[in-house]
Amino acid sequence: MKIVFISGLLTSGWDKKDRSYLENNIKNAEAYQIALINAGIGCFCPHAHTSFHREKGSKAPEKFYYKMGLEFLKRSADALLAMPGWEKSKGANLEVECALANNLKIFYPKSPADIDDIISWAKKPEHY
Repeated sequence: MKIVFISGLLTSGWDKKDRSYLENNIKNAEAYQIALINAGIGCFCPHAHTSFHREKGSKAPEKFYYKMGLEFLKRSADALLAMPGWEKSKGANLEVECALANNLKIFYPKSPADIDDIISWAKKPEHY
């Protein structure tokens, strides 16, 4: 099974008084996650993995989450899905750079419905 790492805007540009900004970004990422899973494609969504971690008691600095995401990307992903607006995100920029440095396939779908090229890529038989 190929694994796609979902990358995109989460906290960059966030006014900490506006919880709906985070909720919207998490919801957008989860829509890609669900679309991939419904297509039978494995994925990792850091947005869902760390949603509202501060409210749940996490005291780790933001730098820890960037590093952890990059480790998941390097160790377990075969490709990266860069959601629209990823360029505005510090973390997503680091993830795209990491994917390029590690020769991972990068997809730039326009919406969760725009994943046909990811499906075609993921469903190709692997030759050993």
